[in-house]
Amino acid sequence: MRLDPAYHLHHWSTRRMLLPPLLLSLFFLACLLVRGIPLSRDFRGGTLIQVRGMENHPQVAQVKELVEGLLGEKVEVKLTSYGGLYGLDMETDRLDLPQEVRDNLRLSLASELGISENQVIVYNMGSILTGLSKRQARNALMVAPFLMALVIFLNFRSLRTSGSILGTVWLNVFDALGCMSLVGVELSIGSMAGLLMLLGYSDDTNNLLVTAVEKGVGGTPRERAAAAMRTGLLVNGTTFLTLLFVNLLSTSPLVDELTFPLLVGMIFDVVNTWFLNAALTLGKERREIPVAL
Repeated sequence: MRLDPAYHLHHWSTRRMLLPPLLLSLFFLACLLVRGIPLSRDFRGGTLIQVRGMENHPQVAQVKELVEGLLGEKVEVKLTSYGGLYGLDMETDRLDLPQEVRDNLRLSLASELGISENQVIVYNMGSILTGLSKRQARNALMVAPFLMALVIFLNFRSLRTSGSILGTVWLNVFDALGCMSLVGVELSIGSMAGLLMLLGYSDDTNNLLVTAVEKGVGGTPRERAAAAMRTGLLVNGTTFLTLLFVNLLSTSPLVDELTFPLLVGMIFDVVNTWFLNAALTLGKERREIPVAL
């Protein structure tokens, strides 16, 4: 059995090519309907407690236990370091802490860590910050599709071709959101940026396919699509491995948030571009009908 995906693209029927992406999308639709999209504190708000300027390495577990005891709920604690000094970032879902609770937090943390109360700052990540995040995300999602659709239409001058490309591109984003819902990855400003970058990457691979089939020279449309698929998979593989190494080597949460939707989106892009959009694009091409002489 041949393992070359381009070989199967060349020999599979159009209906068989539609099955994998459609089944995958139905599965992630069920995930989104059942689990929804988990939101980070960038969108749902909360409280951020920062401690800066500590010379000694803090006992994170003890600090976490202390703060959770004071607030009566779960707290995420992250250790930071800069210029030889340590710091702590503590986040909780609780909004609008009373002033007496804030003062008690500062006093207790200062006593536990042996620092000044001025080194403990409590921020309210409420309606202002979350509203700004939501507004920026909404503006990005409104502008990006419009500009992408305009460029694609100006390139191909066909509503049907532009529709197949845009549909496939957004299906990649939909599948990536479904995967985030499945594994519990939160939608944040970082992951939103990753989804927008996925839009651009998916647009490139779909343009490669459509340009090869509709404007390519030599061979049948299926042969040109298969050749484009080999090139696309090579580019996809090298980009995927690069992002995977960045994800594994980095310790920054922001990098993890950015690269996750890109990594899973590239996997879905292989299915949606080279099966779904390939079937739609090849379906528009006239079949070569041999003429008996």
